[in-house]
Formats: sequence, C-alpha cells, structure tokens
Amino acid sequence: MALDPIASRYAQAAFETAKAEDTVDAVLEELTFLGRMFHDQPEFRQFLWNPDVDPDQKLALLDRLYRGSWSSLVKGLVQMAISFGRVEYLPDIIQAFRAAVDKDRGQLRVTVRCVHPLSEDVLKRLRTDLERREQKTVELHTETVPELIGGIQILLDHRVIDGSVKRQMVELRERLRSIRVN
Repeated sequence: MALDPIASRYAQAAFETAKAEDTVDAVLEELTFLGRMFHDQPEFRQFLWNPDVDPDQKLALLDRLYRGSWSSLVKGLVQMAISFGRVEYLPDIIQAFRAAVDKDRGQLRVTVRCVHPLSEDVLKRLRTDLERREQKTVELHTETVPELIGGIQILLDHRVIDGSVKRQMVELRERLRSIRVN
C-alpha cells in the first residue's frame, strides 16, 4: 500500500527536523506510542477524529497521555494536523515517519504470514536470504493466518511474495474456468 502524499510530506518534514536535532529515536518512540493508541483504542481515535470536539480539548487529552513530557516536535506535528483538520492522517504520518527512519538506517520490516508458527531455524534462514537479496537489515515479524491453508506469504515494503496454497488454488480455479471444453 502506497503512503498518502500528504502524510508523507508531514512525516518527511518531521523526520528531517528530528534528524537535525538528533532526536529521531525519541520522536519515533513517541509516535509509536501514539500509533498504538490509534490502533488499540477506538474511542481515542473517534475522539480525535470528531470534528465537534474542540482542538484544545484534543491537545489537552494528548498532553495528559504523554504526561506533559512529549517533545515539542511531536506536539507541534500533532497540533498542526489537528488545526489543519488532518488528524485522520496521523496514523499514516506515523507509518511514513517509520518508513523514513527505516530507509535512512537501511532497514526493512518484513511480515511473514503462515498457517503455523515457523521454527527459529527457518526464520533465521529466511532473514539471511532476504538480507542478502535486499541488501538491508531485515526485521522479521510473523503472523499466523489459517486462511492461507498452507505455504507462506512474505510482505516487504509494498511487495508481496505469495507462496500460499490459497493463492495457488485461486490460480488453479481461474485456469480451469478459462479452459474451453467442446
């Protein structure tokens, strides 16, 4: 999935500022916390996205969540998004910021999806192969997805390597449908 251009501009500006101030790790940690709140707390997300809630109330809530100790960069970024009516872009901004950090550090986040958990040996070989292929440091995350039936899917950047049985069955079904029988 491509990142939204508006979110990317906000994130890139925040990243360049954080890098110049040597605060990339601290800003990433604060934004990751905010991202978890958006993901895990639907009421929080609805409150911030509600146009009837006063922007000062939104900032006051965030200030309480950060216990008044959030960086001026993150506070300014969030305040700008709220004041310009772009608070719904914050999850994408956070994702784009993380992508900018990863790119700068030569890292690649990879999600491995399979029906059953993979052994540490298999994950280690997969990480080594991907690092060699992509010329980046790979951070693997795994997900158990029973719907795949078997096989594996690898999601890296905006690419998918799909070796799942489910995909093979879909392809087989499409080939069978396209065969003409006289």
